[in-house]
Amino acid sequence: MRDVLKDKIFWIIAAAALLLRGWHLYFAAQNPTFWAPAVDPLWYHEAALRVAHGDFGPWPLFRAPLYPWLLGLVYAVFPNDLLSARLLNVVLQLATLAIIFRIAQNYFNRTAAIVAASLFAINGMAIFFCGEILSSSLEMLIAVLAAWSMLAVRKSPSLKLALITGLVWGLACITRPNFLLVAPFAYLFALWPIWKPAALRYGILALVGLALPIAPITIGNWVYGYEHVLIATQGGVNFWIGNNPQADGISSVLPGSNRFWTLDQATRIAEREAKRDLGPGGVSDQFYKMGREFWSARPSDALKLMVRKTLLFFNRFEVSNNKHIAYFAGQTPGLSLLILLNFALLLPLALLAFWYKPKSNVAGLWSITLVYAVSVILFFIASRFRMPVVPWLAILAGAGAASWPGLTSKQKPLATSAAIAILILALANPYNAREADIGSARYMEGNASLALGDLSSARKSFQLAQSDESVRELAMLNLGVTEQRAGNLTQAHAVLQDLVIRYPQSVAGWNNLGVVYDAVQDTASALTAYHRAYNIDSTDQDTRENLTRILLERGKRFLRDGDPATAQIPLKECVAITPSAAGYYHLAVAYGRNGQDTAAYEALLRALKYDPDYALALTLMNQLQAGGKVPSSAPE
Repeated sequence: MRDVLKDKIFWIIAAAALLLRGWHLYFAAQNPTFWAPAVDPLWYHEAALRVAHGDFGPWPLFRAPLYPWLLGLVYAVFPNDLLSARLLNVVLQLATLAIIFRIAQNYFNRTAAIVAASLFAINGMAIFFCGEILSSSLEMLIAVLAAWSMLAVRKSPSLKLALITGLVWGLACITRPNFLLVAPFAYLFALWPIWKPAALRYGILALVGLALPIAPITIGNWVYGYEHVLIATQGGVNFWIGNNPQADGISSVLPGSNRFWTLDQATRIAEREAKRDLGPGGVSDQFYKMGREFWSARPSDALKLMVRKTLLFFNRFEVSNNKHIAYFAGQTPGLSLLILLNFALLLPLALLAFWYKPKSNVAGLWSITLVYAVSVILFFIASRFRMPVVPWLAILAGAGAASWPGLTSKQKPLATSAAIAILILALANPYNAREADIGSARYMEGNASLALGDLSSARKSFQLAQSDESVRELAMLNLGVTEQRAGNLTQAHAVLQDLVIRYPQSVAGWNNLGVVYDAVQDTASALTAYHRAYNIDSTDQDTRENLTRILLERGKRFLRDGDPATAQIPLKECVAITPSAAGYYHLAVAYGRNGQDTAAYEALLRALKYDPDYALALTLMNQLQAGGKVPSSAPE
């Protein structure tokens, strides 16, 4: 590595890479989503915050842990510093750049190293993901380290290198589990030239190295999460998203929900299909089962979907997942152009590497690239899922560029034709894939502004987002929330009333409309709205809490008015929805004041079951056990 760090050309390339990433971070920081992450970046951010405080769960793990654990170490030094999270990405990508240069120089030549490093330095998607709290930057670093270890064992086999190779690929697996499928092919390539008895020893050590990072995760999932999960439980839901009758190969929409689905929603869907309660590992297994059933029931459709995903993987089109790439990248001058140079530039040049001699290293890098592609195509395509192959393709592209001057006059036409063919494949768009309406980006901006307390910007973003039908319901909902927080209850009511007229099955719409009625003390209308929400989805937690709260208050009001018989009606419904000590206590008071001593006693027993230390219930129980009646002045 010392020769790389002494190379002036490398430092020029590294300076350019640093400048481009700093340029993007400067403009990205002007957007509210930089300071209020959402969806997957929010998940990683919150997981890292837990790690910074010593909590490495919850177990079993939902995602591969290496990136959130690494980010947690950063947060332990720079608490909750969102800028430091992005600077970590810069460091990881600069390290990736150095290793790309070293591999290309050692296994190809200096020209290949300069071209490969330059291509990575200007790669628009790498620059874009530098600004996101996602594992992409670590995945690229670990991918290029894994490739390095594979090539090193093949070149200079030793037991030590075999163990290190296994260890690096194990770390890759706990960064992104897709590498589990790639590791055997990498080992096969690395150990193929070794004499067979020796290869067995090398293979065993490689497997030991692979297990070292993975085994503690598996054990933790079993000991703390009580489930047999190798690394993480995310795979099942991703498999179902990419293999179902409605799947298009690129949309992260969960059938039965939408692209903004939550883990709770996914769990409910899996449990409904399984007809039983499931843990996180069981949820993943159920979704895998559903995906396999789709393949069994509709093999022709599943195969067509696989072809579609394959073509989209090797395409210049960048598939957004969390953030609208075209919209947010467009806010950094020049970045959109650099993004166009990703696969459209890397693939044709990487194909030319097959004319580089010797071809063994080219074959190895292309092999792991293609196997990794399969590991993504089995699920669904998103730009960030294919980023780990970018360093490999950059090295191959460097080798391809370096091979061109040495081609004979007979080789050049064939090489040119092959490069043009794959360029056409990358540029073609046979499925007319296109970026979603920018309404989703506006909606995300609105949520970020709302989280940051910038109500004026949030209002504007939510209004603009309503032009996109796919997020109109959510945008109207959060516009109502914005108006409510701003104290504009009349406007909030108008927005939410319009929402439930357009979308009468909107649970959140009815629930938030009830909150507005609550705020103006229109209890009857609030109760009606909460009931509408509850009847649509009785599992929605916010609705259950609001409905039981208002039913309890309604029952207490009837008690204060001296009407215990009527008070029983809302109180019975209250405890039926959400049993609680307070609910049963006030129901006991209503029974007692109505002369129903036995029912009052039973209600008190239930109150104490939910909270044995509930003081009001204990006092009333003592009075009843002493043979007394519920006094008319009993606390309520």
